[in-house]
Amino acid sequence: MSGWRVTQLTFGSDAGRFHAHSYYDIPVMNPEGSMLVGFETRFTGRHPEPGDAVGIGIVETDRPGSWREIGTSTAWSWQQGPMAQFVPGAREIAWNERGADGFAARLHDIASGTSRSLSRPLYAIAPDGRSGLSVNMTRLDTLRPGYGYAALPEAGAEAVRARLPEDDGVWRVPLDGAATELLLPLARAAEFLMSQLPLRERLRHRMARYHYWFNHVKIAPGGTRFTVKLRWRRLSGGWNGTQGVSLTCGMDGRDLRLLAAATSHVLWLDDRRLYFYDERRRDMPIFEDRAPRGHRVGQLGAGVITANVHLRHLPPGPPPPGKLPPRILFDTPYSEEVSLLEMGTEGGAVPLRIDSFSGHVPARGAFRCDLHPCPDASGQRIALSSMRDGGRQIYIAVREET
Repeated sequence: MSGWRVTQLTFGSDAGRFHAHSYYDIPVMNPEGSMLVGFETRFTGRHPEPGDAVGIGIVETDRPGSWREIGTSTAWSWQQGPMAQFVPGAREIAWNERGADGFAARLHDIASGTSRSLSRPLYAIAPDGRSGLSVNMTRLDTLRPGYGYAALPEAGAEAVRARLPEDDGVWRVPLDGAATELLLPLARAAEFLMSQLPLRERLRHRMARYHYWFNHVKIAPGGTRFTVKLRWRRLSGGWNGTQGVSLTCGMDGRDLRLLAAATSHVLWLDDRRLYFYDERRRDMPIFEDRAPRGHRVGQLGAGVITANVHLRHLPPGPPPPGKLPPRILFDTPYSEEVSLLEMGTEGGAVPLRIDSFSGHVPARGAFRCDLHPCPDASGQRIALSSMRDGGRQIYIAVREET
């Protein structure tokens, strides 16, 4: 027995109605774990076009089949959806949408059913629920399809016209509708990176004339710093996971630091430590956020995690200072049969399989379906997206009482 019960929450694969939750590192469940926000699609197997809409809806975690649509959006991607998430400390749900002047965000009040718009899309929301961070989703989609949002060809071309724009980067977006603020321009981030690289690597960047972009913004639990991926590629060339670094920065745009290179699936453990998959060493190190660059201080899943998994620590809050969380949770993506595993962080711990999910075809590529395990605030419920019944649907794993 795994100690968990897995239940399918949404249905409709036979009728061409597919459901999933947005990315694994955002709060897709309310603090009580009673409601889960996701999105519904009516097609699969191709990239979204600018006019393709998804339904935004809520499902009650103890009522399978209770999906209820609350809105729509034409700003979404297969890997991260419309970033639909609960706003901390409020009875609101946020998701991204396509506005008259570009991509924007919508805040929906669950109780009243009313909504309002923000001028920029949201990637991450601060723990106090008062502001969020945004990046250029058109530039992201143009340079790394599958994570940003589809735009018209002329908009995509304009978004990447500059290799290193001074007027684009990570934006602070107040949730009360006040003016947005450019915290970290791409040009400043790349200039800082150059100051940290050896001469040979600096010369390679200069000669290659890379285009740079931001992705994967995450705010520390205390709300004072954020981390972001800075990536680069030639417009006519390929891209791989080693062409990027993770930076950290104060929420005031100051104190920029280099965390590490070749990082993937980066998450904050607490306000001083982060963990991620190391694309070169093929492990899951813990790094301390130091100036001017991070320092390796530990590891999660030593000898077990050797592939690029989606990992969350349990419970999802920060552990005591200097301590590890008692347990970790991760999937085994990029396979037709995907497993969800749990294990302790003490030496000698053995992974426990919570469940396995078959039917994940294609196993790789832009249209794959990752489990994206996302725990609620208590760590007793886990949101999952799987193709177990022949199409993308939302599942919930609930820890059983002993």
